[in-house]
Amino acid sequence: MNKLTFRLALLGLIVIGLVHLSSFAVASADAGASDSPTLEGAQVSPKNGPWGSIFAYEVTYTDNENNMPAVGYPKVYINGSPENMVEKDPTDNDVTDGKVYQYIWTTTRGNVGPHSFYCYVKTHTGENAATGTDNGPLVEKWSVSLSFEVDITEPATGETVTFSGYLGTTEGNLPGENLILYNLLLDNDVEVSSATTAENGYFTLQLDAPSPGISFYRARFLGDNYYEASESSRLYVNTLDKPLVFGVYAVILLALVGVLMFFISRGIARAHYLKPVLLGFAMGFFLLLVGADFIGVLAAGGIAGYLFARETPRWTTHLRIGCMTGFLFLLAVGLISVAYFLTWTPDVFLLGYSVTQMEVFGILFVNIIFYIVNYSLLVGMGAVLGGTLRKLLKPAEQKPIGSGEATSSGVEQQ
Repeated sequence: MNKLTFRLALLGLIVIGLVHLSSFAVASADAGASDSPTLEGAQVSPKNGPWGSIFAYEVTYTDNENNMPAVGYPKVYINGSPENMVEKDPTDNDVTDGKVYQYIWTTTRGNVGPHSFYCYVKTHTGENAATGTDNGPLVEKWSVSLSFEVDITEPATGETVTFSGYLGTTEGNLPGENLILYNLLLDNDVEVSSATTAENGYFTLQLDAPSPGISFYRARFLGDNYYEASESSRLYVNTLDKPLVFGVYAVILLALVGVLMFFISRGIARAHYLKPVLLGFAMGFFLLLVGADFIGVLAAGGIAGYLFARETPRWTTHLRIGCMTGFLFLLAVGLISVAYFLTWTPDVFLLGYSVTQMEVFGILFVNIIFYIVNYSLLVGMGAVLGGTLRKLLKPAEQKPIGSGEATSSGVEQQ
């Protein structure tokens, strides 16, 4: 029994000893770990910028025993290439609460692109620490500005036209870079000239004015390994034969309005429709000029229909009177629009690509169709409303249907 007790006591002492020994080892390990140096908060700022920008790498070094880094440490490895970091605050000699080290990197053309980095430190006692790998910075190409102007906007066909401008960045103009002049077409852009910038970034591009039409051009810098691509604003060269365009358009428009007025006025006495149509047009056109837009057009029909309703209660005839008033709008607005088109810049009419003189005629005559539909519907609707209003306000003056209407010969019965 004594032997068994002795053995149990000995075993207990051994177990207690092992437990204490294990605790001591863990504490020693924890103490050793806490004494090791650390690197934290590795960062670079700014995160991106054009080459030539200055980027600052920073990391915080900490050592609980106040052991300073070995000479030449910490280091920052940018794409695997080491660079020595220096103290951000040389007067700070206490690293137990953290000390910031930094590296200032001035980038060059060759640094364009994405980068990665990590930091590493070693102490005099041989201990070391490192950060994980982070992305940054992104070194960008320089953005480019491109000014652009033309010396003659309305040359004669075959006359030499010169486009010119400057290519540069916020830091200065770019010499020796290639510029290309494009003619902007509906389905693609065609290169028509090219030039190289001078020492001050200035360039000139020349071409002979094309055949009659309106041509749009844009200069482009396609970019390279160090500079971003850029393109200029749109410029136009107008070689239209303006007297011919206006004359042909005016003659066709007058003939069209004359034919429409002849057919739609058949069976209505001129003495009855002339005053309502002219007064309605005059008042509506005035409202259109002062900014009433479609309200002015609708009012023109309303006035014409109201005045003409004295002659007949038929809404179909009121509609015809409205259409006749609308044809006067077609004539006036059509002539003003083409004169405006030929006098002002084509950009006002939202043209964005080159067109020949024949294509210009096509655009103008498509507008005629639009005006016919637009003004006929609006003014005709206004005339029906105006006639209805008069019938409601003055029912006593209404003549029976059939009275005052024209015969098939066009002569009104009395």
